[in-house]
Amino acid sequence: HAGRHRRDQAEIGQQIESRRIEPLHAAIKASRNLAIPDSGRDGRNMFFEAGNRGKRSLALDLTQAEGRAILRRLVETADVFITNLRADARAKLGIEPADIAAINPRIVYARGTGYGLRGAMANDGGFDFPSSWCRSGSGYMQTRPGLEPPQQPGSVGDLGGGATLAGAVAAALFRRERTGQGAVVDNALYLFGIYLMSQSMAAAGMGLERGPNGGRDEAFSAMVNLYRTKDDRWISLCLLMDRWWPDLLQHLGRTDLLDDPRYKDAAARFENRRALIREFDEVFLAHDFAWWKDKLATLEGVWAPLQSPAEVIADPQALENGFITRIEDGDGQGYLGGASPAQFDERPIGALRTAPRYGEHTGSILAELGIAGEEAAALHGAGIVRLTDAA
Repeated sequence: HAGRHRRDQAEIGQQIESRRIEPLHAAIKASRNLAIPDSGRDGRNMFFEAGNRGKRSLALDLTQAEGRAILRRLVETADVFITNLRADARAKLGIEPADIAAINPRIVYARGTGYGLRGAMANDGGFDFPSSWCRSGSGYMQTRPGLEPPQQPGSVGDLGGGATLAGAVAAALFRRERTGQGAVVDNALYLFGIYLMSQSMAAAGMGLERGPNGGRDEAFSAMVNLYRTKDDRWISLCLLMDRWWPDLLQHLGRTDLLDDPRYKDAAARFENRRALIREFDEVFLAHDFAWWKDKLATLEGVWAPLQSPAEVIADPQALENGFITRIEDGDGQGYLGGASPAQFDERPIGALRTAPRYGEHTGSILAELGIAGEEAAALHGAGIVRLTDAA
């Protein structure tokens, strides 16, 4: 990163917000204002926080020429320009790749769309659940026959797509440092959803029939399944190595099954997997969740408890590795949250800043451009920018 100012400029496409063009920034405004019960605290919304922490917010009206002039000044020294606006909005505002490259030929232009640049849906808007989860096959594979489709567990397409777009941007910046050449980088919610379903896409491409995931009793292996405990909690076993079979039985207190001809080898255990699942069901139901967590601590194979988010943010393994970190605001308050999915030089990312309030940093960013005092106040009065301390 070339300093804080350049870093903030690199995110300008995601951060620009204007009440005068709300429909063009529906994804940003929707995530900030989602009126879901228990989605916020102290004026903060968990959906907006997850995707916008650590950023600065400039409220700038790009429908006015003066607003676009300020944007051009930011673009002149930026490394990256990111936008998720549709093609018609980008063209109307003069922020298509050619427009931005004309100002700064070395810039990396990153674009997130719903469904890609071509085809009948190229200019359609997209949201995470319908575009990345439902259309990609993820929702289908999770829907049991005769039952309703499950809800998405989190912002899979939004956050995962953002992370993969960031990786592509980093690659483009590396090329630029080698060649001096800027780049246009694209990702789409639909593309990321398809990528997550890569195994299913490959199966379909090979002509294989693969329906929705079955229930626990239809698991391909009793050693790779979920089991309910006495106190109605769940344990996940994922013992993909056949050599872990004796150790598992030792931990389950069922070494008698070693001599059972139905389970003498992997092929026999597959053939009789439903009977073995029933055996394991009885074993796990004999003790509560805490007992099993302690018992399985020395298991050779891989297992995991089904944890709630509240348990995750208190999990020593997550805390000691910095997977859960502190997100702080300027008043010494804040909350615990998940860290970004990468670490550098063997160090956790450390404390982060909360997401910005609407237009919170307009004044400071304008000042970095040499726009302050009466000039900034005049821009605010004309509705070109929003200075929060004057609102």
